[in-house]
Order: sequence, then structure tokens, then C-alpha cells
Amino acid sequence: MKQYPSIPAGIGTQFGTQFFEFEAHCWEKLDGKNLRMKWTRKKGFCQFGSRHRLFDQTDPEFGPSIPIFQTTIAEPLAKILTDARLQEAILFGELWGDKSFAGFFEPGDPLRVSLFDACWDKKGFLSPQDFRRAFEGKVPTPAYLGLHHWTRGFVEQVFRGEIEGTSFEGVVGKTKAKGGELLMAKAKTRGWLEAVKARFDSSKAEELINS
Repeated sequence: MKQYPSIPAGIGTQFGTQFFEFEAHCWEKLDGKNLRMKWTRKKGFCQFGSRHRLFDQTDPEFGPSIPIFQTTIAEPLAKILTDARLQEAILFGELWGDKSFAGFFEPGDPLRVSLFDACWDKKGFLSPQDFRRAFEGKVPTPAYLGLHHWTRGFVEQVFRGEIEGTSFEGVVGKTKAKGGELLMAKAKTRGWLEAVKARFDSSKAEELINS
């Protein structure tokens, strides 16, 4: 099953080999654990994975996410995919709660799944516009913050918490580049970065900041 790529910490200087700045569709960055779900017309939701590995409901770390997904978001998602007459789709979501932080959950904090990306019929990731048309308002998704010119200055505004709607962690920006590549970048807030450094040792904090 397709894995979700790592999102670079874009600072408005260079993206990949040819991009320097871009017009970014921006969303709040949810702070939880990445999930991926495979759906087929014949089998429905038939595979589940974290960012790096597959799992089933017996998995002690990720297994509890399956019933949460099945009881809250699976049915409307399946209807969207069926109505679109797809044969297969890979969905990417975030398992998170109001108190989750740096991918860790607080006991008793209700968890939910929000969808943040999708691949349809092996054609690659949907463009931000197509993703919004397909899913926004129909299933839980991160809050859309609008179209922004992603530059070093914008990233610094996110860092200072000056972009309205930014989550505690930060912002993700996306656009569909020429050739179909999904160009993405992330920016994090000063508050989140300082909280990670205060809570974890230096090696773990660096891992989380760069993840």
C-alpha cells in the first residue's frame, strides 16, 4: 500500500530541484498519528497502515484506530468513493484528539480520524482543489486556511502564530505542480517547537521536529 511522503520543512528558499516559492493551499497541521487505509470496490476497506507499516486490529499501538475509523468516517467515505465509480483508493488520515501532542495521546482523550489526502485509481494524489471538492464538508478534514504565497516571510508568520486558524503545531501547504507532482511544505509554530524541546530529550525532540 502506498506510503505518504515526508513533507519538507519549507522555508521559502527551495523546494525539490525547481521550486522556490509557490501558491499554497493551506490547512492546519493536526498533531496525532498518520494512518492510511486501502479501499476497493470489491472488498471495501481492506488494509490499514501507519505511516511506515501495515497493522490489523490486534496491533497494540494502532489497532484501536480501526474501530474508531469504522464507526465514524468509513461509511461516508465509502459512499464518496462508490459514487465516484472508483475501483481502488488509498486514503490518508490523522488519528488525533484535543489533547494529543507530538504524536502522543492523553489517556481518556477521545480520538477521531480526519482525512487529509487521497489517491484515486492509482493516478497519484488528488490536487488540493479536487480533494476539497470530494471530501470537504462530507467527512472530517483539517481546517482549510486559504490560498497563501508560501515564502520565508509566510513561514515566519506561522512561526510567530500570526496566521489565523493555525493549529498549535502549524500549517501544511500543497499545490499540484506541472507533471502531476504534489508539492508540499510544512511550517511549525514557535510554541509547538518550544514545547517539544521542553518535554523530550534532545535526540527525541530533533526526531519529532523533523518528522
